[in-house]
Amino acid sequence: MVLTNVLVMALSGCNNPTPGETESGTTTDTTTDGTDTDATDTNLTPGQPTDTLPPTLTEPATDTEPPTSTTVGPTTETGPATDTDTTDTDTTDTETTGEPGVEVVRVWATANPPLLEQDRIVALTPALDAATATLTVAGDVVSIQSVAVTQQGHAIVSYDAPGTTGGVIIKTDLADNPADGPLGLGDRVIRGPATGLVAPKGVEVGPMGSFLVADTGAAAIKVFEFDAEGDVAPTFEITDLGSSEAVWDVHYVANADVLYAAGTNGEVQVYEDFSNAMGQTGPDRTIVPVEGGTKISVNLHGITVVGDNLFLSDVGDPMENTDGQLFRIADPANAEGDVEVAQKITGGDLGNPVDLEVTTGMASTLWVAEKANDKLLRFRPPLLGEDFELVDSVDVSKPESVALATNNRLILASNPAGLDLDGVLEVEVPLIGAPTITATIDRLGSITSIQSIALAGAGDGLVGFDGTPASDGAGVFSAAAIVDAEDGAAIDAIATRIWGPGTGLVAPKGITLNAAGDRLFVADLGDSSIKVFDPVTFGDAPPLFVIAELGGGAVWDIDYDDANDRLFAAGVDGTVRVFDSALADEGANGPARTFTPANDNAEPIGVNLHGIQYDPVSNNLFLTDVGDVMSDTDGAIYVIAGADAAEGDVAVAAHIAGDQTHLGNPVDLAFDGAHLYVAEKAQSRVLRYSDILGLTGAQNVAEDAFIEVTNAESVRLEFSKP
Repeated sequence: MVLTNVLVMALSGCNNPTPGETESGTTTDTTTDGTDTDATDTNLTPGQPTDTLPPTLTEPATDTEPPTSTTVGPTTETGPATDTDTTDTDTTDTETTGEPGVEVVRVWATANPPLLEQDRIVALTPALDAATATLTVAGDVVSIQSVAVTQQGHAIVSYDAPGTTGGVIIKTDLADNPADGPLGLGDRVIRGPATGLVAPKGVEVGPMGSFLVADTGAAAIKVFEFDAEGDVAPTFEITDLGSSEAVWDVHYVANADVLYAAGTNGEVQVYEDFSNAMGQTGPDRTIVPVEGGTKISVNLHGITVVGDNLFLSDVGDPMENTDGQLFRIADPANAEGDVEVAQKITGGDLGNPVDLEVTTGMASTLWVAEKANDKLLRFRPPLLGEDFELVDSVDVSKPESVALATNNRLILASNPAGLDLDGVLEVEVPLIGAPTITATIDRLGSITSIQSIALAGAGDGLVGFDGTPASDGAGVFSAAAIVDAEDGAAIDAIATRIWGPGTGLVAPKGITLNAAGDRLFVADLGDSSIKVFDPVTFGDAPPLFVIAELGGGAVWDIDYDDANDRLFAAGVDGTVRVFDSALADEGANGPARTFTPANDNAEPIGVNLHGIQYDPVSNNLFLTDVGDVMSDTDGAIYVIAGADAAEGDVAVAAHIAGDQTHLGNPVDLAFDGAHLYVAEKAQSRVLRYSDILGLTGAQNVAEDAFIEVTNAESVRLEFSKP
């Protein structure tokens, strides 16, 4: 039973800081009580790179022999690190349990740089001299693709998803009042196996409340009802693309009921009487752009019809940034076969013109999303001419598509490398002067960053995550057999998770399991509560119960003592709350006791507690204090003796802090019965203090070993089987 308690405690103490709790390339707003109000890092400047790593730290871990370090995070190395505690590198548990054969196998940590793309789950050796596995997190969006805007101002956004799948996000009223902020999954999302979406590209408003998706991966054009949601099949799809193997984009002419499709083989497929025939008999006409009788089109992408002209963009070789072309074909309603282009535009910045739109009126304008050269190009014809000429351009990082909105505005999809910088941009086009980007709507997908990790006895993992309120907020996902995952694997964060409005999760931080593994405690910083779930009831499942009376402000982390049904909670106001009979009475009466770490003069020293773990063998409680979240030097570790009965201002048995430590924002910890492991976020390290119970009083000492983990967020121990 003693061994079980130690294992449970080691597997359940967890806490996690937000991106703002570090000086290493992140910024976060904080409230006066030190809590983090920006779990998704909304203070990042639009377009700001998010993969900046902290500088390599080389300060010695002791005054005698400086250990080298291993960086784990967006870039991972497995170089050696010197462990100054060479007498006990197997971190066995026999000192406190009396049970031989149980030892720490690995130390697990989460790395939480800004947003999601660079987040990692890492496995480390107990000596903290190497990383044995670095795992990425596969969210529900890989990259944005195209955007279309309805006459009502609603946006239709196609995206790529993991595993050769895709989806479509519907964001109502996006074009009417765009503002900087997260897109998430919009108001509705269409995704799942029934949709058949593989690699959706161009999207277009269709007839009778429908929209069309050019799916290059499925070699089809799929038609969905605008009000559709979830895993739904298309209303119908067009698989006969004539001579084209795939189409990249489509344009529907409502008054003529004709659909034009841009083929990646350089040919345009035309479907007449579209509302009735639905393209089921294949294209009625094929248009091939030629010049002097010779085909000049290679790889069509953008397409639109305005008035009596068909406009096309051709990216040519997508790996070449100088061979792009634009074509204008007159009288498309009667065009068929080889058709001489009325105008061809090449050269300049035309490399990969992936999309285009044309506005009419006093100044007809051709807008081109030029991806290879990072520009939105503007063409206009001279006063008395028809041929379009380049006027100017706006710098845009990897524009993927362009759509027209009301009030002289454009809506762009921007698709730089990686997900974190993808977004929907609003471009204001004044009557006089250059266009300007006035809004960036980014952070696609339901997950914006990972938080704490907990390990179950079978080797499964549970990971808390932040999400945008627009996409049902935060949650916890399950990672089956995570301890067996191979280095470099991507962990699926979508298939099995507790997530949705019914969960009530806002900003989950520390998570912990009971010994039986059938109760998951979640410290929800977002609404100052502790929520308890059945960890195998996934989906939009409400908590079994909620502890709303915390006896003070929000708590960051919790730890559960099975033998006594007692829950310890670390408050961001510097106090510890203790709930007796936590599962029996479901916290209905609030905490039984509250205490504050104090010095020998009975003066409170707790400021902003985060990590917490109770050791039932020694009856000690271990705490981390991040202090001021904007300072990377004022962190502390407290050891509280006699924790089961502590109340009021309690003098700490040990207090580790000061200029010789690397404690800035120590946000999580784990204890194996002898050694204490700490996730130190501000310094991007996981630290180890050997024989932590041998330290008493005020201790301004460095750790015994460390390894670099970018923005370390939480830490957990994996034990061998007894």
